[in-house]
Amino acid sequence: MRLFLPEAAADTLLCLPGDEATAEAVFARMTQPAALLSIPVDWSHDLSPWRAERVFHAGEDFTGGAEAFLQRLLGAILPDAEAAIPWPVRQRGIAGYSLAGLFALWAAMQTDAFSLCASMSGSLWFDGFMPWAMAQPCHAERVYLSVGDREARTRNLRMAPVEACTREMAAGLAAARVNTAFVLERGGHFDNVPERIARGLDWLMQA
Repeated sequence: MRLFLPEAAADTLLCLPGDEATAEAVFARMTQPAALLSIPVDWSHDLSPWRAERVFHAGEDFTGGAEAFLQRLLGAILPDAEAAIPWPVRQRGIAGYSLAGLFALWAAMQTDAFSLCASMSGSLWFDGFMPWAMAQPCHAERVYLSVGDREARTRNLRMAPVEACTREMAAGLAAARVNTAFVLERGGHFDNVPERIARGLDWLMQA
């Protein structure tokens, strides 16, 4: 776990589950001041809201540990991080890429602890997620969604609806009067990841 602090005081803490190297690259590209907390995760366990079969033959099954991870995040990780920030934290954000983007949206529907939410190339194709999510209130006030314009071209039939799911989510949130942005990025799932995340975080900060 690593906490990145801007040079000047900033009252926002953004949580980014994932690897530290990506978080460091994201922080270097952000133009809006915020504290950024990189949180290591077990991807297939911590970020999956419920159990589901693996999406790749060589991968792992999803084991549904998101609820336990969210409780750990709220109960220990966030308080410890905020205690280490030398100025008051007035708002929190949850953000993520791929499966972490799915978790970010799921978390924003589970708790009002995050007023900001960003899901970049989020795994919204995850089994059963869209029907569940479209029936839930979103507690975040601002939500940023993006997806690559080539991601739907995958041969994996479970992942192929990702763009359609992201568009549907954006429309649903907007209809619920959540301040929502949808961005169609250029490229596939693995293109320009730090830049995509940084753009999403910057948008969240532009009130």
